[in-house]
This record gives sequence, C-alpha cells and structure tokens, in this order.
Amino acid sequence: MPRCDPSGTVHCAYAWDSPLGCPVFRRRISATFVASLVNSRKNAQIVTMANILSFLFGIVALIFAIIGFIPLLGLLLWPVLLIAGIGAAFGFASSSNSGRNFCLVVIAICAVRLWLGGGIF
Repeated sequence: MPRCDPSGTVHCAYAWDSPLGCPVFRRRISATFVASLVNSRKNAQIVTMANILSFLFGIVALIFAIIGFIPLLGLLLWPVLLIAGIGAAFGFASSSNSGRNFCLVVIAICAVRLWLGGGIF
C-alpha cells in the first residue's frame, strides 16, 4: 500500500500501485521496476529478431523450393521442408505472425509438390 509523507510525495514499490488517499500523484519508481522495463525491451528485441530470422529462413527455403520445382529435382524439397520448419519454429517464438505464416505457406506449397511428385520427382 502506498504511503505519503508530509510533502505529498507518494512512495510506491511499483508504478502500478494505487496512490489512494494521497494528495499528489508523483511516484518513486523502484529499481526493480526499471530493471523489468529494460529486460522487457531486450525481450522485445529478441522477439523481433526471431521474426526476422523466420523471414530469412523462409526466403532461403523459397529459393531452394523454386529450384526444386524443376522436374527431376523434387528431392531438393525435403531439405526445404526442414529449413522452412526451422523458420516456422522461430516464427512461433515471435509475437508477430508474418514470418511464421510465410514459412507455413512455403511448407504447404512444397508438401503439395512432393505429394504430386510421389516424394521423389
């Protein structure tokens, strides 16, 4: 529970504590709260990096998939499924859906091509 001193400053352990009954709504933010903000910013950067990695894996998989669409090169699509699957895994770690969805579309296209070619052609 926040407490007020005679100067009207609210002493709160965290920024979301309610300053009920205090005349002034200034807050002293604890070092723990600031550290959690820094950590959340680092986590946001990691999540954004996961989406970028997902896109990169998807683009590499798409390049190999285009080559694998040439007749008699269908075996190249099996590693494409693996590469795009790794990209989708990074996409699932991201808060954004775009990289994950891109990799899932590449996987679906390659799976249909492998199904039509019997898994070899």
